Amino acid sequence: MVFVLVLRLAVTVWLAAIAYSDWRTTRIPNQLSLPGLAVFGGWRILHALGLLAVQVFVASPPWARAAGSNTAAWASLRFMLAAWAVTFVLWELHVIGGGDAKTLMGLLALFPNADFVLSLSVGVLILGLPTVLLNLRGRKLREFPGALARWIREGHLLPSERQLAEEGRPYVWMFCIPGVLYLWFRW
Repeated sequence: MVFVLVLRLAVTVWLAAIAYSDWRTTRIPNQLSLPGLAVFGGWRILHALGLLAVQVFVASPPWARAAGSNTAAWASLRFMLAAWAVTFVLWELHVIGGGDAKTLMGLLALFPNADFVLSLSVGVLILGLPTVLLNLRGRKLREFPGALARWIREGHLLPSERQLAEEGRPYVWMFCIPGVLYLWFRW
């Protein structure tokens, strides 16, 4: 039980550090984003290949209990890899930044299931909608359809790499908060 508490605290600190770095500098260094990706993703891969026993620790961690059988381990690995592919495509299309993608991939390696993806989606919607509305305050609503049509007509269906770098906003906290809530209340 102590190991699980320490693990939850470590993941919480990891996500808080990522959110703080993104908020302060609009960058997420690899030193923050890659450890979770490597540890949780590596564990999933090694476990599915049968190279790790389920009872790795005295008190088996929650992610090991969730993938207790070899079939469940392979299902978790397949889900994680599919989610990583979608995240990679979002990064390639400049919808999300590289640090955001690596953080999301780390979370999806830790929680490779549809329940987490649903929780994450609802969390991002709940946190993102007020953020968008705050950014739009003071603008006239009737101007948006014309601006959107002009934007699409000019071929800006997706943001460019330059637009993402110059106009992108720090929003990885919208992944981190649902991740922490899921970690403490659903895992």
